[in-house]
Amino acid sequence: MRVFFQDDNGNVAGGIYVHFLQTPSYMVRLCFNSYKPLPDNLPKVQNKLWRIKRTDQGLKVTCNGVTVVDAVLNDQFCDRSDWRNYWTREISQFYFHTYDTASISYRITGATGREKVYTTREIGSA
Repeated sequence: MRVFFQDDNGNVAGGIYVHFLQTPSYMVRLCFNSYKPLPDNLPKVQNKLWRIKRTDQGLKVTCNGVTVVDAVLNDQFCDRSDWRNYWTREISQFYFHTYDTASISYRITGATGREKVYTTREIGSA
């Protein structure tokens, strides 16, 4: 799954990648440059409902109601020195990267429109 956030002018405002490999992992785009493993509490079912929420402090991701990422973006969490240039932008739109082969649908929820809900299917899972 690859989701990018943008502001009103189409400027990149962060994003998240999730890889469904033997060890599922994630990368907070334009915050750090390497993948980190998702916690062991990731639901084992094939179809997953992801909630990705930009917060004033960072990013919260749940999968089937289980919190898997609750990140406060700061200089300790992000290893990129320019992370604020992207993550402080107000998001108004998002898109799935063409390399995203897991997402099958989405809906936008929340009064501010800042919470995005994605449904994914792990490729090759039973």
